[in-house]
Amino acid sequence: MKVDITYPPLGKQKQVKRKLIKAAGLVLLSAAVICPIVNIAVGGKAWSLIVLMGLYMVWTLVLSPDLVEYNRISQFIKLLLSSCLMLILIELFLAPGWAGVVVPIVGFGGLIVCAALFFSDMERQRQNMLPMLTLIFLAALGSAAGLLWLKPEVVWPMAVMGALSLALLISCIIALGRGFIRELHKRFHTK
Repeated sequence: MKVDITYPPLGKQKQVKRKLIKAAGLVLLSAAVICPIVNIAVGGKAWSLIVLMGLYMVWTLVLSPDLVEYNRISQFIKLLLSSCLMLILIELFLAPGWAGVVVPIVGFGGLIVCAALFFSDMERQRQNMLPMLTLIFLAALGSAAGLLWLKPEVVWPMAVMGALSLALLISCIIALGRGFIRELHKRFHTK
């Protein structure tokens, strides 16, 4: 029996890239193990959680990106959500008092960029409707939570982010028309 190799052999550049990613992964893994140990030994605030989140961001966004949902909207949303989570961790563990204003502003800017990416090429980006709707839902949910639990003087950024998320949802529904329901049926296929 003769076996034919259907895949082309890896080029030298791909082999070097694979080795570099493996080496970087080992460095990141070593740092992920060492940082919490050093933080526990030294004591003080939990800075190692912020370092671990940063290592996670570097791994998922740079060294090992998604294979399936690798498009500009999904990758930007992943960056945006990771950044907001990093800001919340910094607020909780290092420097409290500012994230109630900063996170909604970052979310607002992220919604604007995602809307520009989505509406710039509706035909091709129609398949990226689900990540966009997920971001809109998370922004509306975060806005509602912020309006309920934050101090009255920092409520305005949450209200603006919530209003923008509602406006983007309405814009998506109007722009796609019947295609909106059709795309939802494609994404949530049931018999």
